[in-house]
Amino acid sequence: MLAQRMLRIDWQKWKWTRRRKLAAALIACGAIILIILFLLLHDPSWYDPPVVLPAARQQVRNNLVDAEQAFTESLRAGAGPFVYHIYQDDVNRWLAMRREIYPLLDEFVPPVLTDPFVVFDVGKITVAGRYRTGGLSAVVSVDIAVAMQPDALCLTVAAARLGSVHMPLLIANKLGLAESVDRDPDETWPGSPRIWGSLASGLKVGADAWWKNGGVIYRVLDVSVQRGQINLTVEPRGRHEEGRDRKHHSLPTAETGSSANRPTRQ
Repeated sequence: MLAQRMLRIDWQKWKWTRRRKLAAALIACGAIILIILFLLLHDPSWYDPPVVLPAARQQVRNNLVDAEQAFTESLRAGAGPFVYHIYQDDVNRWLAMRREIYPLLDEFVPPVLTDPFVVFDVGKITVAGRYRTGGLSAVVSVDIAVAMQPDALCLTVAAARLGSVHMPLLIANKLGLAESVDRDPDETWPGSPRIWGSLASGLKVGADAWWKNGGVIYRVLDVSVQRGQINLTVEPRGRHEEGRDRKHHSLPTAETGSSANRPTRQ
């Protein structure tokens, strides 16, 4: 009898111990799932698309016009290479008003992505947007490494995130990062360079182009990205009429976004 009673007690202890361990495991799994969901769905602290109030919208338009004019005057001066600055805050305000300033930009963005936002940091550009489908709303972002090659600027995806969680690039490529393009000079906008490749393997933006405001050929000699700004070293190369048979490959300029500050001469 005593042995049977002890056996019954041991069996009950084992069942309770097993249940406690199972409950603890379920709680731990639930906590991990909640943490992952939080990291996936919460907005990163750096993601802060600006809202341009009606009273400030004309100022943003004027800022873009001033940026284009500064680039035009520097090219026309023809006094050798100059450094042109593109500021993060300016670009984000232009993006917030893109449908009024340059509606064609939306053709390059998947329709499920809204509220675009960029961050400039040392050697890279982070491009982010809000992904909405069904009841899901999350911030998707990609880090793009920037490098200057002999005849082109090369943009390559280095990392991708959903919320604050890194995604394998194979999954991120389903967002269209691996899709290749091959646009001839002047095809993207008047004076645009050839653009070819993909962000997954390296999107090339040719170094030579021409600027329609003044019809000046130019070449991007170098590019550097630092916190809050991009610096382009640009060299004017004469009137477009003098070299219309040349092929031009270069960066998008103030037509689609540039700095309102005047360039600095080297």
